[in-house]
Amino acid sequence: MEEKYKLLSNVLRSLQDAGVLNCLILVGSWCQYYYRILFDNTPDIPLIRTTDIDLLVPNSPKIKKNVDIGQLLKSLGFDSDYDYSTGIIKYVHPDLEIQFVTPERGRGRDTDITQIN
Repeated sequence: MEEKYKLLSNVLRSLQDAGVLNCLILVGSWCQYYYRILFDNTPDIPLIRTTDIDLLVPNSPKIKKNVDIGQLLKSLGFDSDYDYSTGIIKYVHPDLEIQFVTPERGRGRDTDITQIN
């Protein structure tokens, strides 16, 4: 498990060094890892996490640099995995998966309320 935390730290550090981390938001169950650190390991925060890390790219991204995220993650041992049925690219490492998600724009469609709108 320690390898996952170290790898996540390396990913976040690399995104910061590339100047794009401040334009992304860590969402999903991996936030709990940082909440436990921030809130003195309170038992009120569950330990359960998924194996994938979700990074939200806001609708109006403020990214001012051209950064090849795929190459950045490849340098950390990730491979890209394109799902042809959904059009989603995941970055896969033996220890973690990373997905970049965006809020749905426009009217949308009938979706579960838990979906990002």
